[in-house]
Amino acid sequence: MSKKSKRVKIPARQLLHSQLFEQQILHAQDQMLQGDFASAIKTCEPLLSHLPRRSPMRVQVLATIGLANGMLQRYDKSYECFTEALTIDPTNPNLWYNHGLACRYTGRVGQSMRDFERAIELLGDNRRDVARQFAEELEISRNEVQDTIEFIQEQGIDITMDQLIEHQECFRRGLNLAKKDKWEESEQAFRQLIEMGGGCLPQVWGNLGASLLIQHKYDEAEVALKRALEIDPEYTLARNNLEKLPDIQRTKGPLEMEIDGPSTENRKQTITFYKPNDDGSAPTPHTTIEKIGNIVKGTRTQVGKQSPCYSFFLNHYQDERFTTCPRCRIKTRPRKFSLVIHIAPVYLRLLEKTCRYCYQCDLLIVHQDQLEEQLTEHFTMVDPEMIGRDYMVIGTMKRSDRMKIQDDHATQEMIEYLHDFKETITFERV
Repeated sequence: MSKKSKRVKIPARQLLHSQLFEQQILHAQDQMLQGDFASAIKTCEPLLSHLPRRSPMRVQVLATIGLANGMLQRYDKSYECFTEALTIDPTNPNLWYNHGLACRYTGRVGQSMRDFERAIELLGDNRRDVARQFAEELEISRNEVQDTIEFIQEQGIDITMDQLIEHQECFRRGLNLAKKDKWEESEQAFRQLIEMGGGCLPQVWGNLGASLLIQHKYDEAEVALKRALEIDPEYTLARNNLEKLPDIQRTKGPLEMEIDGPSTENRKQTITFYKPNDDGSAPTPHTTIEKIGNIVKGTRTQVGKQSPCYSFFLNHYQDERFTTCPRCRIKTRPRKFSLVIHIAPVYLRLLEKTCRYCYQCDLLIVHQDQLEEQLTEHFTMVDPEMIGRDYMVIGTMKRSDRMKIQDDHATQEMIEYLHDFKETITFERV
């Protein structure tokens, strides 16, 4: 007769903490959907000091912080988050994919190619739409790797893939040390790269020259900068720093040096969120967030039965009322809308709200602080338990249709008359 397995009892306090952490993670994901990436990071980062080092929940938190930093073009932070997450869950294809993007944007294109290959290998055949996306990024990285290797070979140097990855990691280490004003260590990193055979790129000599200038090693800096220009006579950074050299030698004052790394300006960034299907088939996309420069756009799978209307911006800046449109700079006007709001987990609420509206751009602007104040006042009267729950403005309803709904809790009726937004946009301060 076999023994019964003993059920492990989870302490009530541990269970409560787990539930609170899950709520915070869901809240951060909602902030991501609204395009408020900085707030998502603030929500998640405190959790890292409480979550166990090897827990699956820590992977979720690291992935959310990594994605948010990527959308904010803080690629070094994104790289660190996905690197740690992979030490916990090395079989997750999405982590490898996002680690590959972070590698590419930090100049580690050799490693990015390997990461995308690993992501596709782990993905299998049941996610064709995702596999296509992974394959597209892999092709981009392969082309970048091929161009880099061909350039190095034109300098008469043979290089393997492993050597390329090692060189690019060393280059990145030198850049990161320079950003922290550790100029002596940065110099040593670039010298090490040259000794490893990575001195055929002008950026290596240009950054070495900059780190030497900061340390007032003028003769060595001049040699390094001239070597960079020998490789590439059009290399602007080395030329600019070399032109500064006489003044720097004369004044010996505080210096500001240009350092060359991968450009991150106006890179296109996208995140696609998936939802599981009840039939067990592959998850389907429900929301895509796209960011170019300081404009964030989001599109969701349509919920309402009516045609989508308006571009939507939930303004989280309390000191900016957007009396002029952030897109076209034309004056916005106050206008009352019937907003349809989803309150977690399954509650829909109709709310009459005066918003700012740009007729030129068809842009509807809702001030987040005013909206939350209005929601709090409403639920204080009718259902206090709803106060503080996560919410999302999902669309609008025409006034004429609004009058047809007798019960504010009639979810199906609301969906019947609901107009989703054409797109959700976030504008970031620059």
